[in-house]
Amino acid sequence: MKLLIKNIYNFIKPNLEAYLWIIALVYLMFINPYELNHFSFCAFKMIGIDFCPGCGIGRSISMLYRGDILGSLNMHPLGIFALTMIFYRIVTLLQKNKLKIKGVNYG
Repeated sequence: MKLLIKNIYNFIKPNLEAYLWIIALVYLMFINPYELNHFSFCAFKMIGIDFCPGCGIGRSISMLYRGDILGSLNMHPLGIFALTMIFYRIVTLLQKNKLKIKGVNYG
């Protein structure tokens, strides 16, 4: 039983960041980016500051999923870049773990 738990832990731990990014991207598929009032994790918004350089990037990515490229760019101009970088990070993390499993030291 301990071996099974250790094997599960060894598989999940290196991929945890990738899994969290995947969950976040899937979540963005299901939100309505066109709602005016929505839940936000933004610390600036929570303390009452209106300007935040990152606000709107999640909604921008959500609009990209719906094919609304102009709306995405209007919501946050770096939405396309952020989505590309997140995909790149996920692929990098999964490849890194795959090479570790095969016994190759990737760094």
